[in-house]
Amino acid sequence: MHILNVSDLSKAYEGRTLFEGVSFGIDAGDRVAVVGRNGAGKSTLLQLVAGIGQPDAGRVVANNRAHIAHLPQNPTYPAGLAVRQVAAPDDATVRDHEVDEMLDRLGLDPTAEVAALSGGQRRRAALAAALLPKADLVILDEPTNHLDVGTIDWLEDVLRERNSALLLVTHDRYFLERLTTRIVEIDQGRVFTHEGTYSDLLQARAEREELRTRKERRRQNLLRKEVAWLRRGPKARTSKPKFRLEQAERLQRGAPEPDEAQLELGTGRRRLGSDVLEIEDVRVTYGGDQPVLDKVSIGFGPGDRAAVVGPNGSGKTTLLRVLTGELTPEAGTVHTGKTVEIGYYRQEHRDPPLDQKVIDTVTDIAPWIPLANGEKLPASTLAERFGFDDRLQHAAVARLSGGERRRLALLHVLVAAPNVLVLDEPTNDLDLDTLRVLEDHLDGFGGTLIIASHDRYLLDRTCDVIYGLEPDGSISSYLDFDQYHEERLRKERAIEAAAVRHDRVKPDASTERNRGRQARMREVRSLEARMQRLQSERADLHHALATHATDPERLVSLQADLDTIEQELTTAEERWLDLAVD
Repeated sequence: MHILNVSDLSKAYEGRTLFEGVSFGIDAGDRVAVVGRNGAGKSTLLQLVAGIGQPDAGRVVANNRAHIAHLPQNPTYPAGLAVRQVAAPDDATVRDHEVDEMLDRLGLDPTAEVAALSGGQRRRAALAAALLPKADLVILDEPTNHLDVGTIDWLEDVLRERNSALLLVTHDRYFLERLTTRIVEIDQGRVFTHEGTYSDLLQARAEREELRTRKERRRQNLLRKEVAWLRRGPKARTSKPKFRLEQAERLQRGAPEPDEAQLELGTGRRRLGSDVLEIEDVRVTYGGDQPVLDKVSIGFGPGDRAAVVGPNGSGKTTLLRVLTGELTPEAGTVHTGKTVEIGYYRQEHRDPPLDQKVIDTVTDIAPWIPLANGEKLPASTLAERFGFDDRLQHAAVARLSGGERRRLALLHVLVAAPNVLVLDEPTNDLDLDTLRVLEDHLDGFGGTLIIASHDRYLLDRTCDVIYGLEPDGSISSYLDFDQYHEERLRKERAIEAAAVRHDRVKPDASTERNRGRQARMREVRSLEARMQRLQSERADLHHALATHATDPERLVSLQADLDTIEQELTTAEERWLDLAVD
C-alpha cells in the first residue's frame, strides 16, 4: 500500500532556507528516519508531512484511505482533559484494556489531568495516542525523550512487530540503527537520501567527505598553477589572459565551506582535589511513605566517570539535585570538596531572555575560557565550535529551535569551565552531530563526570561505572550498562515466574488465612536483610575487580567470589518473591 508522496518540498523560516527540493515516498512497512543538525528543519518537515502548516513550495499527497498518527516534539492540550481522553479520544477501534495496558506500560494514570503532568509525562501520553490506533503511518518526533531504557526496548519491539510505516526523528543511535531502513539527511538546506541504517549513513558521509577532499586537492593544485602564471608578469601573459584571470578568480571563489563547528573544546580546569562528592545514608521521600532514595551512600573521586540509570521516577534527577546541593535530603550527609566547581546541566533548563542575543547570553557567563595551556579562548570562538555561526550568535534567543536552545544551555554550562560535570539527560533534543562532538569533548574532560541518561550509546562511550537506582530507593553498582540491563531482565523474569507459580496454586481461603503469617513475615525480614548485605558485598567486589584489573590471579579469585554472591542473591530474591506474592 502506498501511503504518501513528498514532492519538491521547500520551507524557509525568517529568510533562512531550512530545506528545498525534498522528495520521497513512503509505502507500508517503510521505516524512514530524518536526521540533521538542530535547526535544520527536521521537526518542520515532519509537521508538513503530518498536514500541519504549509510548505513554501512542493506538496505532500497522502492516500485518502491511510490513517496517519503524529507525535509532536512539544504536545499541548486544552485544560480539563484526562490522560485517557488524550490517549484514545473517541476512538472506537481501540479497546479499553488496550488503553489500560499502554498507559500502564508508560507509567501513566488514566484519570490524571494532563494539564497537571510534567512535560515528560505529557509526551508519554501523546506517544500512547500515536501508538494505540495502529495507524498506517506513525510519525514520531524524538519518541525516546523522557523514556527509561526498559520502555525504549519495549517501544522498539512494538514498532518492529507492527506493519505500520514509520517516519521519525531521534537522537538515539541504537534505536536508529535497529529500526530504520532508509534515512533522509538534511545538510545545510540540501537533502540526501540513504538506503539502509545509521551505520550506512555514516559510511556514505565518509565517502562524501573523501570526495570533497579530493575535489579540494584538485582545486588547490589548479589554483597554484594559475597563481604561478599570474606572477610571471605581463610579457608572458600573451595567450588568453582574460580567461586565465577569470579561471584564477573562480578557483579562489570555489574555496570549500568550512567544516561543521565541532565541540572539540580545551576548556581550562580548576584544580580538583582528592575530595570531590560524597553522600552517606541519604534519604528523600518528598513527604510520602515510599522513599525515593533510602540510605543511599556513594562517592565520586577526581576523574571518575559515572552514569546514573533507572526507570522513570526512580530518583535519578533527585540524586543529582542532592549531589549538586539543590536539594537537602531528609536524612544523611552530603560532602562537597573545597575545590569543586560544579557545572549542572538540568533536564528542564530555563531559557535566557528571548530578546537577548545568543552571544550575549554566553559572554554574560564568561567573556573567555581559560585553556589548559594558559591561553584564553574567546566565548565567540567557543560558541562557533558549538555550532553557532556568526548569524546565529547575533540572532535573538527567540529565533532558535528547541534543539538549538538545548545546545545553548549546554554551552552555558561548559563556558564556566567547571571541574565536575553533572549532566541530566543531556542528549534530549540534541542532533546526532552535536552528540558526537559532545562525546569527543567528554572523552578529553579531565574532571569528574556524572551523567543521568537513557542514551545507551552515550553511556557505553563515556562512562566507566553504572549506578542503578532500585524500586526500593537503594542503589547498586555495575561494571557497564550491559550488566545492568541483564540484571534488570533477570529480575523481571523472576517476577513473571513467581506470578505464574502463584496462579497455579489456589489454596482455600480459610486455609490461607490460618497459615503461619508471622513465620513468613520473619523470613521476609530476614531475606531483605540478607539481600541488602549481598548487594553491598557485590558492589564491593565490582569495585575490587576494577581496582585489580591488571592482576589476573586476583581477578580470578574475585570473579569466583562474585559468582557465589550472585547465586546466593538470586536464590534469596526468588524466595523473597515467592513470599511476597503469597
